[in-house]
Amino acid sequence: MRTWNFGKCHRTAVFFRLCLVTIVALSLAMGGMALNPKPVRAAAFDIAPLNVAVAATECMYFQQDPGFTTSGDCCGAGTPANTVTYQLVGAPAWVNIDPNTGILSGCPDLGTVGVYIFGVGATGVWNGPIPPGCGAFSASTSTVTLTVGAGGGGTLNITPVFYPVAWEGIPFTMTLAATGCSGNYNWTTTPLPNGLAVTDPVLGIISGTPAFGTCGIYTITVTCTDTNMCPTANCCPPVSAPFTLIIDCWANYLPIFYYTTACDFDVEIGPGLTQGQTNVWVDGAHEATLVGGQSQAFTSVPCESHLVMVDQTVQVPNSNTRFSIIGSNTKTVTDIDNYAYFDYAQEVYIQTSSDPSGATQPPGTGFYTVGSNFISNAPGTVETNIQNGIKLVFREWGLPDGSTFSNHNLGFIVNQGGTAVAKYDTYYQLLLHSDYPPIDERSWERQGSTATWNLALHAVPMLGLWGFLGGVQSPLNASGSQLITGPSTVEIMWGPNYTMPIIAIIIVLLVIAGLVYLIYRLRSRSVAKPAAGTGVKKASSKAKKPVAENFCPKCGNPVDKDADYCKKCGKKLK
Repeated sequence: MRTWNFGKCHRTAVFFRLCLVTIVALSLAMGGMALNPKPVRAAAFDIAPLNVAVAATECMYFQQDPGFTTSGDCCGAGTPANTVTYQLVGAPAWVNIDPNTGILSGCPDLGTVGVYIFGVGATGVWNGPIPPGCGAFSASTSTVTLTVGAGGGGTLNITPVFYPVAWEGIPFTMTLAATGCSGNYNWTTTPLPNGLAVTDPVLGIISGTPAFGTCGIYTITVTCTDTNMCPTANCCPPVSAPFTLIIDCWANYLPIFYYTTACDFDVEIGPGLTQGQTNVWVDGAHEATLVGGQSQAFTSVPCESHLVMVDQTVQVPNSNTRFSIIGSNTKTVTDIDNYAYFDYAQEVYIQTSSDPSGATQPPGTGFYTVGSNFISNAPGTVETNIQNGIKLVFREWGLPDGSTFSNHNLGFIVNQGGTAVAKYDTYYQLLLHSDYPPIDERSWERQGSTATWNLALHAVPMLGLWGFLGGVQSPLNASGSQLITGPSTVEIMWGPNYTMPIIAIIIVLLVIAGLVYLIYRLRSRSVAKPAAGTGVKKASSKAKKPVAENFCPKCGNPVDKDADYCKKCGKKLK
């Protein structure tokens, strides 16, 4: 007969329950201790601002003062540093920082177009020993995003001009000219004759009074260097060119005697005055009105000089055009020099503006001579509303003739009037925020573009029993894209992943089921067998196995030998 020892079964169930409770308690304790450990950190410097945007152009020197400041002390012991110095962390080799002021500067080489992200840390310097626990860099390192735009190499040209003849003992001045690159020049020359020197190396002015005895012809070599361009090859190398300097003296000329009987003189207006007319005053009295290419004769008595004056500028109906005198608008005529010639150059009005109008107004508005150089500059980045995640980034210039210019440092040959517009693109800040682990990734994206991201985020263990069993929090949108229509924040969502806990639970249940089955098998083998000497009833030919006559052939329970029915199952025995 098969019987169950319910007392032992109860004790076995209690044992398994105690084991399960122990496993749960251990898993909760281990999971709670293993998740999200936070290291103990001493107080450190706090740097502001934490995020700095810098714009530069390849081959051109840049400098920006982010206004770095620090607060707090290094170790929380109430011992502030005597001085604070700033250092670069992971910056390109061509970026520099002033350790005392935090001013960033540098000269991006040719071919460095792109975005560079690096850090700025602070170091506390103590007059005495460094307090315990104080580190070198601050915990709140500032992030610098440096955007280098295309500039490319430049070509510097020394402009050939007519240089006047100098005279011994007479003050002399001349101006050198160049075009190309950024327009920030430095001029040097080979040795000049005594009395002359480069008095303004930025504007290229040579002046002085040639000493007596310097009369002659000199070949002078001038060198022009653009001081705002990087010294890298092909960026904008210095150029040199020779010019002939003539110093004259009265010893080269024979005396000339003039014999006149009258002081008649002529006034002529050059062909440069293609529109309008100019007034002619002689000794302060209005005497004539002349157009370009016209002349008029005036009479006077011998040995009498006269002051002739014409208009400094001639306005025409077109408000964008005027004509300005070339040189002086006055001349004294005598019986020796009785010819007054005046010519004009056309000037056009160029206005600068920005698009959108909220950007900084570029300099340079005014009248310019046709054929001269127009120079202006627009900031590469306009941080109009940077705190709210909006900034303007320079795109191109729109020139008066309808063409465009990609460098924010503008230079072109004037040929017509109009407006030079600095055009900007609007950029919005995109913030990627995550809590597992804490991440705040920021980037600037152009309005109307599609920003994409792909963060390398790993699964984070869950707390408690689920974490002990292998449960994790997995990122749901670690990669994606978004149309940029304004400043926005993307929350990185995390969801629970119970795959490993489910597998672990299934394994545990299978183990428990196996144990229960094993116990069952062991119990079934320990059932008592019939006593020796008892009669065994012969089983019918249809029975699967013989059954002792004092046991019920149906349920196997013992029965009285003379009983007709089994008391347990009601089986008829006879």
